[in-house]
Amino acid sequence: MLPIIWWFGIIVCSLDTADTAKLIPNMGYYIEMKQMDCVGNPNYFANLYCRIIPPKNRTMEASVNIMQQLSVFSGSLRVSIPNAKKVITQIFDITFDVCKVLRERKRKILIDLLVNTLAKNSNAKAWRCPFPKGKFESRNISVTDLPPMLTESEFFVNLDFFIPKVAIAMNVTLHGHLFEIAKERNRRKKYL
Repeated sequence: MLPIIWWFGIIVCSLDTADTAKLIPNMGYYIEMKQMDCVGNPNYFANLYCRIIPPKNRTMEASVNIMQQLSVFSGSLRVSIPNAKKVITQIFDITFDVCKVLRERKRKILIDLLVNTLAKNSNAKAWRCPFPKGKFESRNISVTDLPPMLTESEFFVNLDFFIPKVAIAMNVTLHGHLFEIAKERNRRKKYL
């Protein structure tokens, strides 16, 4: 039995990463979103629109009109999960300079995930500062490439964008559930 496992390991290690993902389809996560709200300060953002796309609630879309050029822009990202007693525990609290993050490309994993997710299906040519006036939209936004150290749970995300010492410009809140694909498949097999 050991030689078979050893050969399987050699074959998997020699494959391209995409091929490996096809061979091991049970690994990974997906997010199901339950509620999303977005509010913008009309001095900076007009016609702010965001929604979760049914029926699976795994993708979303958003659009906004930027009312004036934004050259100084910061963000605050907080992620919370309920514990066993349903008490909300904050697990991430990151404040960042949006322009510096985009310019230096030195990001924390969570911020990198956020930037890449929003940029995938966006009409913005490149995400950089200053942000010009105009309409920006992003469609079929889905969260992928999540780090492997996560566990299944409900989650709450609160994302604020602000002009430091001047005004809150936008707030986005998201409530959802993180599912581990392997566990979800096992549950389905059990009940079907």
